[in-house]
This record gives sequence, structure tokens and C-alpha cells, in this order.
Amino acid sequence: MQASQTQIDAFNSLSTKEISDTQKRIVETFGGDLRLTFTREEIAARVSLKVATVCGRVNELVKAGVLAGRGDTKRPGHRNKEQLIGLPVEVAA
Repeated sequence: MQASQTQIDAFNSLSTKEISDTQKRIVETFGGDLRLTFTREEIAARVSLKVATVCGRVNELVKAGVLAGRGDTKRPGHRNKEQLIGLPVEVAA
């Protein structure tokens, strides 16, 4: 699946000053594929950044509606669940 026009418009509506290079790298990780979800740690590994940096930028992108929380996952051997992040999926009413 590719990003919907609404998602593309939401991303493009943010001014260049509001979208940092780091945020662009994070969004590009998904390649427009609505099926992909990653944890913040997985995103950090894919874009070669520290998890703390990715967490801040992902939170900004979620707040702007460019990315969305898409469920949780639990890694074997860990107590806490981790949020899965992906491109927002529009649900038909």
C-alpha cells in the first residue's frame, strides 16, 4: 500500500522549517508503505541514530499527524510493551 493523498498533503503542509532532515529520514523509513510498522528502536537502527533522538522526532511527527501509533508489541525476554509506529491509516466510516 502507498501513502494516501491526505497523508502526503499532511506531510507537505508542514513548512520546510518544521520538517528537519532527521524527521524526513524517519518518514522515508516507511517508503510510503502503510503495512509497515516499526518500534522506535527499529527506526533508530534503520536510520543510524540514537533511540533518544528518534523518540523525540517520532513524537513530533505523531503530534503532526504524519505518523501514528499502530499497536503494541512485546519482545521476548522484556516486560514492557513497545509501541509500533507507522503511517496513519484512514479507516472508512
